[in-house]
Amino acid sequence: MMHPHPFGLSTAWNGTRHTSMAALLEENLELGFRRLEAYCHWTPDQLAELGREARSRDMEITSLHGPCPVPTEPNGTRGRWGDWLASTNEADRLYAVDAMRRTVDAAADLGARAIVIHLGTTGYVSRQRQIFDAIGREGRESDAVRRMVADALREREARKGAPLDAAIQSIRTIGEHAAGSTVKLGVECRDWYQEIPSLDEFQAVLDACDGLPVYYWHDAGHGQKLQNAAFLEHEEYLRRYGDRMVGMHVHDTVADRDHLAPGTGDTDLAMLARYMRPGLILTFELKATVPSADIVPALGVMRDLGITWTD
Repeated sequence: MMHPHPFGLSTAWNGTRHTSMAALLEENLELGFRRLEAYCHWTPDQLAELGREARSRDMEITSLHGPCPVPTEPNGTRGRWGDWLASTNEADRLYAVDAMRRTVDAAADLGARAIVIHLGTTGYVSRQRQIFDAIGREGRESDAVRRMVADALREREARKGAPLDAAIQSIRTIGEHAAGSTVKLGVECRDWYQEIPSLDEFQAVLDACDGLPVYYWHDAGHGQKLQNAAFLEHEEYLRRYGDRMVGMHVHDTVADRDHLAPGTGDTDLAMLARYMRPGLILTFELKATVPSADIVPALGVMRDLGITWTD
């Protein structure tokens, strides 16, 4: 017997394995999910079919992970894409803004409550993999790791100005497009320190979008990866922005590997559960290699932590 729960399942897990939307949704139902997030791999026609098949099964598409639908060329093939909302190349930035506007429109058509947005990057080569390598050799609290993290953050701080300004301009434009609709914009915390916004920069983003439907989207793996890399404390995101949170990607993490089934990694799931509440969009965002046998036990893990409402 499946117990009631509020979680959806992202098509990041099974979207590339299925050519049939019906088969994809039947797999979700068999695992106990009546909600889903449409990941950024569907063309407009595919997304429309997913919506039709979901409605016929009384399933809810709670959110779209932008860009969804993906940009396409006039002949229907997939167009180019990058995390360009913070790009200082104005053509790329406007192309990305347009794709997110279409994501807002698609969410409104499908009855989805929110879209997930990556705001982009400061644009320089990351040191994060080298930092994880150093942690493996010398430990997270070592002087060498502390120096590497401090140097990386200094370099980021020196480079962030124009990309952060571009990102704020982009999210304001998308927010103005969404105003008056039922769709909320969830700006996601990122998993690489050079990306935008940082922990501190979220406040500037939210302040710049005051009065617009712009909110915080927490990603449990991203926060945990940055904690594991000695950049910050995962829970600090939720302490600061939990009251502005519209949704959460729920998954587990080991070192720099995330998108694992809850209960199979080292994330403090009890901490996450303290910030979950009815009305939030809660989505298991799992990598495609997670075995289905890990997913039902993960629902049990969350149920044991008290997440049992259905709202």
